[in-house]
Amino acid sequence: MAAALQQFAATVWQIASESAFWVIISLIVGGLVHEFLPSSRFSGLLNRRGQGAMTGAIAFGACLPICSCGVIPLAISLYKSGIRLGPVMAFAAATPIINPAAVILSLALLGPQITIAYVVLGLILPYLLGLVAERWGDRMSTVSVGESSSTVTTGCCSTATSCCDSDTAPGVINVVSVDPRSVGARITAGLRWGLSDLGPTIAFYMLIGMLIAGMIAAFLPPSWVDTYLRESSGMALVAAALLGASIYVCAVAHIPLVATLVAAGAAPGIAIVFLVTGTATNLPELIALYNTIGKRTVILYAVSLIIGAMIAGVLVNLWLLPGFSPVFDPVRSLDLLETGERLQPTVGGTLRLLATVVLAGLALVGVWRWVGNLIARRGGASCCSG
Repeated sequence: MAAALQQFAATVWQIASESAFWVIISLIVGGLVHEFLPSSRFSGLLNRRGQGAMTGAIAFGACLPICSCGVIPLAISLYKSGIRLGPVMAFAAATPIINPAAVILSLALLGPQITIAYVVLGLILPYLLGLVAERWGDRMSTVSVGESSSTVTTGCCSTATSCCDSDTAPGVINVVSVDPRSVGARITAGLRWGLSDLGPTIAFYMLIGMLIAGMIAAFLPPSWVDTYLRESSGMALVAAALLGASIYVCAVAHIPLVATLVAAGAAPGIAIVFLVTGTATNLPELIALYNTIGKRTVILYAVSLIIGAMIAGVLVNLWLLPGFSPVFDPVRSLDLLETGERLQPTVGGTLRLLATVVLAGLALVGVWRWVGNLIARRGGASCCSG
């Protein structure tokens, strides 16, 4: 039991310390996005007709060295700024999958064949996830614009202050307004929204996900991983998909783990499944998105991601790379490893600790607000019943 508790604490600390800096940065950027995006032309580009916005969101996300936890505030900020659900979810999926450093490290440790399959899937799958979310996901009723609120309707040009561009998707209002506040005041308002309004909510739900992930790491038998992830059966693909979707691995730390599995005899499809599900989603991210963007959207996102990764794993095993055997060039791999390390920003120990403390503080504020809301709801229910 003592070993399990130690593993639990180590896992929670690892997730918090590795993701905290990027979550804080994303909250800051997300607050500025929320403040400035609705009145900018960029919001119109992300809401254009057709799938150009989806492609742009994927391309933008693929250039950012952010993990799946760090992308949460940005995705939620885009969504609450009025961006269509499809591009938002495509961005949320593509950002951690096609991390530049992860691609370089994959070339070094997994070889070009698996890396090519990984990149192709990492571009196609977010696009499909965006389409699914756009078609069947939750619908947002209001969009906050600065300090005001504009209702999203299914018609075009329904208000005097909003009009729909001819290239804007149906049902999305392209808000055109001039904010009278100074730039400094808007920056302050954006930072307040990101850190004070959104931050505690994100940190609270991330805390729940971290605790669950810690329990999985503490009580999941190591023999289970050895038994299932080193096979090439359908059950191994299911195990890799479920494990990857539930645990937290940062955008590059999963590459050595997958390389170890492949070297131990795991099929390349297993590597593909774990590469995609391990980076594109985890419990802290799913719980945060579930409680902010929408339950149906996140369920569709997670199920589609797992099924899509498993289908890709089967295709890789049976069609693309049958009889695969890893062959690595040590000298070339070392060169690529150095390149990957240079591309991946590093956070010093002091800065990481400070960010972790800030994230923990936001989580405590989130817990306090949740308890306060719970007491208020129960008090209101008792009053009404009396």
